[in-house]
Amino acid sequence: MRYNFNPAQIFMGDGGAYFMGFTLGAVAVIGLVKVAAMATVAVTAVLLPYLVLAVPILDMSVVILSRVIKGKSPFKADKGHLHHRLINAGISHRLTVLFIYALTLWAGSLALGFSNIPSGWGFAIGATLLLIYLGWQVWRNSRNVEEQD
Repeated sequence: MRYNFNPAQIFMGDGGAYFMGFTLGAVAVIGLVKVAAMATVAVTAVLLPYLVLAVPILDMSVVILSRVIKGKSPFKADKGHLHHRLINAGISHRLTVLFIYALTLWAGSLALGFSNIPSGWGFAIGATLLLIYLGWQVWRNSRNVEEQD
């Protein structure tokens, strides 16, 4: 992940993305098979992968919806994704990447908490504090840019 900062040096290809998607899907199915007797745990096993992937799913959904509302093709690229919006607000590339990492870590740690992993809620609290701090940094930096304009 340290190679993801600007300028990025390593990019994940299709093989890595397919592997990660397959692994996440397999974990969801295995969790569902192991706990099929309990309905609430089965629902949790299905919903946890969505929670882990909440940031990219929500980012994609917001961008597609905004394109459709504007009457544009949802398949035509634009600068509406979260990272573009943060950079356009005057946030540095490094802080943008750190904020998105923290947001993803927070969603993933919530999944750990909901799956009743012993220290899952501890991770969730730590990730929440990190996200609050980085969110404050993003807000402060964007306000500084607005005041300079």
